[in-house]
Amino acid sequence: MMKFELSPRRVFAGFALIGVALLAEALILQHLKGVAPCPLCVMQRTGFLLIVLIALAGAVHQPRSLGAAGYSGTVALVALAGMAVAIRHVWVLYHPKFGCGIDVLEQFVNDLPTAKLLPWLLHSSGECTAPHEPIFGLQLPEWSLVWFSLLFLASIYYAFQRRSDARASTATLSGGGGKPL
Repeated sequence: MMKFELSPRRVFAGFALIGVALLAEALILQHLKGVAPCPLCVMQRTGFLLIVLIALAGAVHQPRSLGAAGYSGTVALVALAGMAVAIRHVWVLYHPKFGCGIDVLEQFVNDLPTAKLLPWLLHSSGECTAPHEPIFGLQLPEWSLVWFSLLFLASIYYAFQRRSDARASTATLSGGGGKPL
């Protein structure tokens, strides 16, 4: 049976490319279409930015089995945190009377060093309950949730795949009776 396997460089480059594309779309919406990011939007952007940085490190490093599982697991953790923020944002969007703590959360997000370092990307100035025109029937936080979920599932799958490859390789090398992989 032929086994199709992608190199860690390609997998992590793919993760990074997805994150860059999503951040580029966020910047297009902000700077060309006038959609001001809210504090929860900025936190989601930070999650995508962290995924890009981790994935780029993994692509450059090209780790073997367990190292690739570690990078992929870290991407999964960041995606899980992003999912939590996106779920909260979707909930706030459909329950506008609760809001997102615009005065408290916005001040916190805008006081972070990242907002001062990259204000064009990570500075909050919008309201979390502001509805925008849906894209293919979904609001922006819903799309964010979809992408964080896909990245989470893909990174978990890849982490377990690389971990099982490492176990199989170790078993083979320690006397499992076959040729080393």
